[in-house]
Amino acid sequence: MSFLNSPFLWLLPLAGIPLLIHWLSRRFPKTFLFSSIEDIRRTVAGRSRLFRWRHLIMLLLRTLALLALVGAFLKPVIASRAPADGKEGRRVLLLVDHSLSMTHADGGTTALSRAKGEARRLLDSLDPADHFNVIRVDASPAAAFVEFSTLRDAAMAFLEDSAPPVGTADFHAANQLAAELARDQKGQLDVYYFSDFQRGNWADVAFSSLPSDARLFFVSAAGEKQRGNRAVSGIRIAEGAVIAGGEIELSIRVANHSPDPWSGKIEAGFDPAHLREREVTLSPWSETDATLVVPVPAGGLQKLTVTLPPDDMPLDDKRHLVVQVRDREEVVLLTGPDAAGGSPAPSLFLRTAVDPYGGEKGVYRPRPLEPGALTPAALSASTRVIGSRLPLLGDDQAGTLATFLRGGGGMILFLDGESDRANLDKLSGLLGEELPLRLTEKLGSENLPGGAMQVASGDFRSRFLRLFENERRQNLALLEFYDLYHAMPTGKGRTLLSYADGTPALTESQIGLGTLLVCNFSVSEASSNLARQRLFPAWIHEMLLRMGDSTNAAMESFVPGDTISGEAWAAEATGRDLIAPPSTKTIVRRDPAGERLRVTFTAPAPGFYRLPGGDGRDLLAFAVNPDPRESDLRSIDPAVLPDRAGGSNSGAAYVGETADYGVLLRGRPVFHWFLLGALGLLLVEAMLFKTLKPRTA
Repeated sequence: MSFLNSPFLWLLPLAGIPLLIHWLSRRFPKTFLFSSIEDIRRTVAGRSRLFRWRHLIMLLLRTLALLALVGAFLKPVIASRAPADGKEGRRVLLLVDHSLSMTHADGGTTALSRAKGEARRLLDSLDPADHFNVIRVDASPAAAFVEFSTLRDAAMAFLEDSAPPVGTADFHAANQLAAELARDQKGQLDVYYFSDFQRGNWADVAFSSLPSDARLFFVSAAGEKQRGNRAVSGIRIAEGAVIAGGEIELSIRVANHSPDPWSGKIEAGFDPAHLREREVTLSPWSETDATLVVPVPAGGLQKLTVTLPPDDMPLDDKRHLVVQVRDREEVVLLTGPDAAGGSPAPSLFLRTAVDPYGGEKGVYRPRPLEPGALTPAALSASTRVIGSRLPLLGDDQAGTLATFLRGGGGMILFLDGESDRANLDKLSGLLGEELPLRLTEKLGSENLPGGAMQVASGDFRSRFLRLFENERRQNLALLEFYDLYHAMPTGKGRTLLSYADGTPALTESQIGLGTLLVCNFSVSEASSNLARQRLFPAWIHEMLLRMGDSTNAAMESFVPGDTISGEAWAAEATGRDLIAPPSTKTIVRRDPAGERLRVTFTAPAPGFYRLPGGDGRDLLAFAVNPDPRESDLRSIDPAVLPDRAGGSNSGAAYVGETADYGVLLRGRPVFHWFLLGALGLLLVEAMLFKTLKPRTA
């Protein structure tokens, strides 16, 4: 036990006043004048042994009562540790959660504002001699002072002047920083955590780095009600190129971290003038992938944004993505003469499928090319080739195709010519690897059951068969093929589609950086009904889009606090400023590297960061988004944290949402018990005075 008014301990000798009075009473007895024998008897009774014991007991009670009154004036407290030194004071550390989850506004008040208010109350409760420090706990925890201080206003200004939180809180690193600050401090340490205890930030916090005799206090700032939140937690686009003027299918991950169901619209688009929206319904505590098709603008680095209706934590209701969009591409239609093959040439069907709109409105621009004109120069401006009804290729022509594929080009080859077997063998020899199928004989309708063959199975995980996902797979049953090659699979590459007898219908080969798709059928009307199906142009576009580029057009996404870098041509980037989100201060480092310029910066907030070029297109663009883990606001039970920390810190305690910091700092006051004790002693003394009176014989 200690005393808050310890400077007044000199009053304790006052408790000896009753003893002094008693001693004076014995030294100078009272003189009585007896006028009768009754007075003599009373005097004799007053000097009896019983009267002397009564006098001593009352002396003791009065002394104890006065001692209790003096003790109450000294404000005694019962503390769990030794009292702070009057000169050095206490050592107190305040760790304030500065993560995105703390910005959730519950009833108009955020958890961060409640945490700051509690920190202010704690600082106001400290004694003038107490020293403290404040740690702002975010992804990179920072302290207000390099050593413990007594500047309360400066500590609060450190918290108030910090940028709004946008990321996670690393309490493990914060504990290590706290241990470093307390290493050279004398005396015991009190550590206070002000947080919403969001489980993503507190799942694996360790306290072993803190001093073993430190007292840990956990103060909740989340409020009593369970907090709900909605968020866009991810955007995914299919692999392959995204072409200007076309469309892109988005898979948007939407989360409802709330105990209530939710229905609302999501919006997505590259610019406000071409937004697309969709209604989404989510059950409590659930996530879903919503599909949305949006138009693609001009080529270059385009900025895609997906938004939800705003809620109590609006920062994660929007998600950004930078997409590399290619300009309208040229597709080479490598077809033989119309008379070759003995049936109408499929060139017209292929040209219409590649450019169904005509007039330079489509994503691809077809360019017919005869096999005799096949040279490296003819393919220099193209990355896509469709071959059909090919005659026997010469060594130079086959070598040009092999080089084109190794360099990253993509080719769709329809097996509907008389020299397909020889061409595949020659191409396989030049490539130095076996293709997925080996042709045997050509089968006509007279050799097929029922006069036509249908697709029986497929590897629908392939990016080239996305058109037939889920219920759209039934469209394959509409296709009939009247002539094809009987072929044997070689076990190389991938067989994507197969006929009922096991013959490969569609195979994929990765040739160097490129892709070769071999279609064991024809689009000619005499050979199949494929060209008459509505899915034919869409399937051709799907294969062109996915082939030759297995990478994702979506650029890497970052989180606040990440260090981002990119390179551009120095001649284009010199003198141009990086454009950051509004109200964001970004320091950019520029490092020349020959003819290139490397730009490096740290992103402090979500949004788009871009370096514009002179032609209106961005030379560099980056998307920064909140960490999806911060969107789930469910908290761990802070009452379990003292047990987790108890292995190394026996003084850990959960103090709830509002704490009496005076009690935590100094101990529990017990002066009222001293007052009650004094009153009780005086009451007993009064009763003894009334009952134990001297009696005459």
